[in-house]
Amino acid sequence: MKIIRFLAGLFFLLSFPAVSATDWQSDSANSHLYFAPSYEGMAINGAFKQFSTTYQTDSQGQPDSLRVNIAITSADLGNSDLNEAIGAIDWFNISDFPQAQFISEEFSHSGDGAFLAKGTLQLKGFKKTITVPFRWQALSEDSASMTGELILSRNDFSIGTGEWASGEQIGLAVKVWFDVVFTASKTHL
Repeated sequence: MKIIRFLAGLFFLLSFPAVSATDWQSDSANSHLYFAPSYEGMAINGAFKQFSTTYQTDSQGQPDSLRVNIAITSADLGNSDLNEAIGAIDWFNISDFPQAQFISEEFSHSGDGAFLAKGTLQLKGFKKTITVPFRWQALSEDSASMTGELILSRNDFSIGTGEWASGEQIGLAVKVWFDVVFTASKTHL
């Protein structure tokens, strides 16, 4: 009798198709994360040269989780003096805080491939809830891209303290934008 129940249960489980989620991993060679502070109103474009992004979608292709790890030590403003300056204690303090991280598990769909990811940005020892708008586009069956842009306030993370905190010379708003290419792997739930 136990064997019949076991076989019936096994048949029941096997009669449903496997539910697949998709894990997406950023392709570092083709992905970019930029930032632009301003000096006396003029943007200074920079980039984080080292970062990784993982993104998971559920069985219906909807966002499930997003994680971005950033090597703050890789910040590059295109000038060695500026790069050295932004690593100092008043700015990124990279000796104590070499990494930043954004994690989201809360998403809303704003239409036509556009989403909002609400999550926590941890930067320079501070944690702040932010919302990141992004657009998701399939490039092929196993590749996709994510693009987006947002504005952060550097004072929220104590970046640019002391004489730099006022925003008079170096603006408080920092534009951040990204273009990330992903490759996929299926996982069964």
